[in-house]
Amino acid sequence: MLFGFGTKKLQVSLEKPGTLHHHISDDEKYNVSELTIEGELNGTDLLLLRDMAGYSMTHGGSKGCLKRLDLKNARFVTGGEGYARNAQGMCFITEDDVIPVRAFRKCENLHVVILPDNVKRIEPHAFERCSHLSSVSIPEGLETIGFRAFRKCLELKTITFPSTLTGIDKEAFSDDVRLKKMCINSSTPPEIHISSFYDVPVFEVRFYVPEEAITTYKKNPAWKKFRNIKGL
Repeated sequence: MLFGFGTKKLQVSLEKPGTLHHHISDDEKYNVSELTIEGELNGTDLLLLRDMAGYSMTHGGSKGCLKRLDLKNARFVTGGEGYARNAQGMCFITEDDVIPVRAFRKCENLHVVILPDNVKRIEPHAFERCSHLSSVSIPEGLETIGFRAFRKCLELKTITFPSTLTGIDKEAFSDDVRLKKMCINSSTPPEIHISSFYDVPVFEVRFYVPEEAITTYKKNPAWKKFRNIKGL
């Protein structure tokens, strides 16, 4: 359910991690619809971002209305508070250069996310059930996408993978029923599981790969199910 109706746009430059709340007050955090961040972020900052994007660790759904999050010039680092917890009550913390486990899970208000330039991994469940997420900008340098990382992103229609990607885990994009276009810049097919794109209409997806790698993808046991493979 979407709650917020704010239209405020903010650009924040952090001098040190854990200080995002110094720039965004409790009075305005639920009115920010577009946010650009520069600097280092930790678990304390992510806890606030999740609340702004529609999901609170304490209360579940929140009044946040953050739709567009630009982290291109930001960086996740280890430290800060736990930003999410599992059924056993264990809290998760951030890691250096990683989109961490459950980072934005159930943040239903997010529409557009631009990931940090230095991200190496997207961990399990990172964007799972971001039901309005329609655009994710993934940088060169990303190597792996974890289990159910983008599961049930029901509005995700297109995605581009970098040349550095080496693997996509089980059910990473499962139930993304509107996915219609994929581009991958690697001539070497990344490893994927048979369930990585479970319930995605793979026969309909327009799949673009480097021209010289078309035959390689068509012969690859995991990727050949994408029958509409074309050159970039």
